Amino acid sequence: MSTEGQLMDKKSLRVVTGKTADWSELAKDCVAFATAQGGRLLIGIEDDVDLPPATQRVEDKLLDTIRKRVAERTANVTVLR
Repeated sequence: MSTEGQLMDKKSLRVVTGKTADWSELAKDCVAFATAQGGRLLIGIEDDVDLPPATQRVEDKLLDTIRKRVAERTANVTVLR
């Protein structure tokens, strides 16, 4: 897998779940990619690993929440699955 850099960043699932969710920081990262060349923000992968845990499951409801929360804080930024 590619290393993190200008076109890719990994974020722990904790960024978008529970009391540790930091929607403004996530939106900031999305805007940074959108205003540059684009990029991939991989949510659910810790910084020091290449893949998410084998048992990790992300419900569609969380994906909808991510889209909604990022859209509330940005303009013309799209979150894809």
